[in-house]
Amino acid sequence: MKKIFVSVLLMSLSSLISCEFIGGTSDRACRNLENGVYKFPELPENHGMTREEIDRFWDLPEDVASCISTEGLIQTLLDYPNLRLIMAGSNSPQHGYDALIRSRFLGARELETRRDRGTKLLERYKMVDPLGYDPDWDPVDIGHYLFYQVYYVEIILSQYIHLESLSEKEKTELVAFARGIYETKRSDTKESSVWGLATSAAILSRLMKMDGFQPFLDAYQPQDIRWSVVEGYWPTTFDVVEIIYELSEEYLNQLTIAL
Repeated sequence: MKKIFVSVLLMSLSSLISCEFIGGTSDRACRNLENGVYKFPELPENHGMTREEIDRFWDLPEDVASCISTEGLIQTLLDYPNLRLIMAGSNSPQHGYDALIRSRFLGARELETRRDRGTKLLERYKMVDPLGYDPDWDPVDIGHYLFYQVYYVEIILSQYIHLESLSEKEKTELVAFARGIYETKRSDTKESSVWGLATSAAILSRLMKMDGFQPFLDAYQPQDIRWSVVEGYWPTTFDVVEIIYELSEEYLNQLTIAL
């Protein structure tokens, strides 16, 4: 009986040590994060790598993906060196995100598995300021700010898999905030553009479509290329994004009453 007890005790200790070792390995992988965010390595000069090799070089290591926080993961995705390829999709920014970001970067796929992804993306979105640039900046720098601090945040947040994870309260907050961002963008007479309005309109239209909001469904014309803003962000026109914005007011009222 004593031998059996000792054997069971040794097996339990061995299992505990093994689990601690595995957990320790994962923890160690995240000790090198900077403020909880993965720091991407710099490509060597004259590297001569193929596209596939560059993708692997900049991919998020699996051990980091398993221990990084959702907040850190979101910022890591926004820092991904190839994030600009969203705009290189063959027919739309949505295709660019699917084919050139999500399929190549583990961080984007890992984010989809996090239960708190919607909550944390909404928190990050509330930090967005479309007027946060210095008007005296070079136009290239202003463009970089708007894409990386505003538009790409909206594109990531507006993926259906993320919107579906929001609670009704969070959805209501998102509609109200996205409408405010749309209004702020529209008021920026210097940098305002239909493209800039489109990413906010996509958030609003996708939420209304998901909820089967009838006034939106009645107006929505998926065969009309101008309505590509809903599924692809682009192309579209000012008239269409304005229709979406106007419909979202009634949608917001409906959400608010239902809370």
